[in-house]
Amino acid sequence: MASSTSRAATAWKIFIGVLVALLLIILLAELGLRWFLGTQMKGQFVQSAKDQGVETSEEPEVSFGASPMIFGMLNGKIPQMDMKTPSTLKIEGTNITGQPAADVHVEDMTLSKEPVAGSLRASTTVPDQFLLASFQKAIADQSGYDALGNLVVTGITAHDAEDNLSVEFAGGLAELALKPEARDGKLAINAEKASLFGFDLPEQATTAISDALAEGMAEQLAGQQLTFESVDVGAGEVTLTMVGQNVPMSELDAATAPAPAPASAN
Repeated sequence: MASSTSRAATAWKIFIGVLVALLLIILLAELGLRWFLGTQMKGQFVQSAKDQGVETSEEPEVSFGASPMIFGMLNGKIPQMDMKTPSTLKIEGTNITGQPAADVHVEDMTLSKEPVAGSLRASTTVPDQFLLASFQKAIADQSGYDALGNLVVTGITAHDAEDNLSVEFAGGLAELALKPEARDGKLAINAEKASLFGFDLPEQATTAISDALAEGMAEQLAGQQLTFESVDVGAGEVTLTMVGQNVPMSELDAATAPAPAPASAN
């Protein structure tokens, strides 16, 4: 009887030992996988900035949530990824390079040559200078004259208290107050007040200006699979939140760092 009890206790100890060893192996694999992907993504962010002619000493913050990655990757997906990237914007006239600061949440991202996020939510913060360059470029594209946007629009300022944008024309010759918002998944910019030498501008003129700014910003930020969820005007900056389902990670190039190369690419 004592011998049987001893053998059972020994078998139980062996089982516990094997289980602990297995759990340690899984834990080390999980930690190693998170470290590898995090390091890879940070390196690609810095390299992407260099490729665009922008030097940055800051790296993005990357995390992968509480769900075990190793089991999700057996199904060919990264269950969750959160990434916060610093701004690498470089603006010269209407030429915008680099990327604005962004906060990205991704779920069920495929491990493929061109990764696709099952669901994605990205918030990006753009400064006044970005708004101005986008607006000037939109006017130049619509008119066909490169210098027209720079001459017509000379300043854009975001106001936190008023929750709007003030647009200055020809060095103060005319002024326009705009309120941006997300409407039915698109970026809409409504004219609240417009004046020329103290006189109100006609609605047709203010509508054209509002549409030009909305189109310019949407072209710089949103991809085909992304829609605008919200817009928040702060002091000297605007934060836009975009969402989407089955979004190719390449669509985030304008707003965030590029997706990592998949671990299974080799």
